[in-house]
Amino acid sequence: MPIERVIGGVIYEFPDGTSEATIRRFEAQKTGSASAPAAAPAAPARPRPAPFSTGAGSQFLQGLTFGFSDEAIAGLRSAFGQGNYEDLVKAEREALRKYGEEHPVIGTAAEITGALAPAIATGGASLIPGLGRTLASTVGPRAAQLLLGTQPTVGRMAGTGAVAGGTTAIGTTEKPASEWGGEAFRGAVAGGATAGSLGLAGKYIAAPAFAKVKQAMGFGDSNKAADIAIARALEKDGLTPDQAAARLLAVQRGEMTIADLGENTAALLRRASAAPGEARRTAKGELAARGAERIPRVSDDLRTLMSGSKDFYTDIQDLIKKRSTEANALYDAAYSAAPTFSAQSAPDIAKLRNLPSFQQAMRAGQRRMEDLGLDLADPKNTLRGLHETKIALDDMINTAMRAGETNQAATLISMKNRLLKDMENASPEYRIARQTFAGDMEMQTAMEQGQRVIQLPELEMRKAIDRFKNSPSEYDAFRAGIAQSMLERLRAAGPAADPAQAIFPRGTEDKLRRAFRDDDAFDAFKTRLAEERAMLQTEKAGFRRTPLDTDLDADGSGVGAATNLLAGRPFMAGMEALRSNFPNVVGMPPRIAAPTVEKLLTPAAQTDRVLGGIMQSLKQQEQELLQATGVTGAGAALAGGLAGTRPIKQQYPEESVQQPGIPPMPPGASPLGSMQ
Repeated sequence: MPIERVIGGVIYEFPDGTSEATIRRFEAQKTGSASAPAAAPAAPARPRPAPFSTGAGSQFLQGLTFGFSDEAIAGLRSAFGQGNYEDLVKAEREALRKYGEEHPVIGTAAEITGALAPAIATGGASLIPGLGRTLASTVGPRAAQLLLGTQPTVGRMAGTGAVAGGTTAIGTTEKPASEWGGEAFRGAVAGGATAGSLGLAGKYIAAPAFAKVKQAMGFGDSNKAADIAIARALEKDGLTPDQAAARLLAVQRGEMTIADLGENTAALLRRASAAPGEARRTAKGELAARGAERIPRVSDDLRTLMSGSKDFYTDIQDLIKKRSTEANALYDAAYSAAPTFSAQSAPDIAKLRNLPSFQQAMRAGQRRMEDLGLDLADPKNTLRGLHETKIALDDMINTAMRAGETNQAATLISMKNRLLKDMENASPEYRIARQTFAGDMEMQTAMEQGQRVIQLPELEMRKAIDRFKNSPSEYDAFRAGIAQSMLERLRAAGPAADPAQAIFPRGTEDKLRRAFRDDDAFDAFKTRLAEERAMLQTEKAGFRRTPLDTDLDADGSGVGAATNLLAGRPFMAGMEALRSNFPNVVGMPPRIAAPTVEKLLTPAAQTDRVLGGIMQSLKQQEQELLQATGVTGAGAALAGGLAGTRPIKQQYPEESVQQPGIPPMPPGASPLGSMQ
């Protein structure tokens, strides 16, 4: 409470704690009395204690302890019996005040250095010892990580500044403990606002500007920058580098790349290849080459997955050539060990000899034997003659089918099957040779049936499979025809079509599944087509055309803008300049774009090195973030502490009133009005 005195009919207020001697001297000045009434003898004043610490060291300790050094020193000295605590605190504070007034630069620097020391050592964590563990146990680990995580954020800077401001406000205030709550609140608000404002300016103004300048001047590791950009794109696609590696390891073919893993990796490729230059040329060349190999890749997949045979061919001519070469020796062995045929050993052949169409086939077979110089009268050539008759029947079946004479074709097929039954029963060697190679026309017919499988009803397809499944060569030819049909549909759809939709028209998937050796093979083929679809989407994303994104492979030279300007078309000149430079604005710096494209388009089989480098770059970034957290915490603590500090008041106000002469009005004294 202020001290009130009536002097010369006027009420004066003096600050709480003003000594009686000072008030009397002031009263003598106002009344002009040379000799004031003698006061009662005052008790002998206690001797003023000397401060323990003076100079820059005391300022350093004040900053180091967030303003608590004066109280701490006074408490220790009082405990050791060196004086009264209040007197000792006043002595320490007065020493701090005087040194600060006499040496403002050195004093301020020493105090700031002291405040920075613990913050630099712990990234601001010294302000809140044990708070992380307390938060984790009370609000949960995720909330604790949000508030006290390793990444420097504006919110964490504001929080650190608020804690520092509130702590320093309590440490530097001279008010009684009953008012510390208000002091702490005001200090926390000031500290949090100051540190948060500095954080906002640093994050959204200073840091982006520094990054732009650094990129423009060519500083920094371009490979590391590419790694971080890819890691961020993978994160947006929901993948870590380890998960990306596992997904690429699971692909069935090695042409897929990191760019094919998601929308954001494909978008990053587009951004890196947007501007003219090496990165764009590399991306376009690799994507174009990959797209050109799509049909051969699908053909290879069909060859691998449709048949269990290693000799399966999607091209019927290759298949016929391969089968014929392998079967020649088997047929020669069968002809050398030809059996003798009779009505008892070959009853169906004996009956067929009387049928007109079969007789026609026998005459064609006889002519083929004569052309080959073989004597049909020799019993050893009977098997070969029957084989030539079978080939003639194949020709007749094909002719009937092409003419649409399905009934006649069915009759001829029945004749051929009865003939083959007796031939294979009589000669096991011939049966083995025929399974290897049924004959050119039979395989051609089977292949043509396969090519028409999309139009065939499912029931007809089942019948065809039943007819061919006992002859491996015909069955392979049938499936080769199906494969040919799939590939032709893919070619007809064009390079920009979804391969799965092109190969599997609506309602045909279940039917075409039967052409594969089993369900697992069919599912594997569908997976491969899904991979091709992802690769196609990457190719489209890399070079999408828009009004401001024309083909930039020739590089933007600005010639179009200059031409329009000279022709008096300033608006068109401006649009042309914008068009030619737009990719440079939205794209990447060339030194970062080149390694980004290279890493994104590394084939799956070689991505271990790339993803390993990305993970190493992420570890380095984590270390940098930890270091940045320390610096940020130190800065936030310093800003908050400075904002929350309370200036030290004069501890001995009576010294401001001069003993000789006319003393000035004590600080804080003010007249309240006249008593008259």
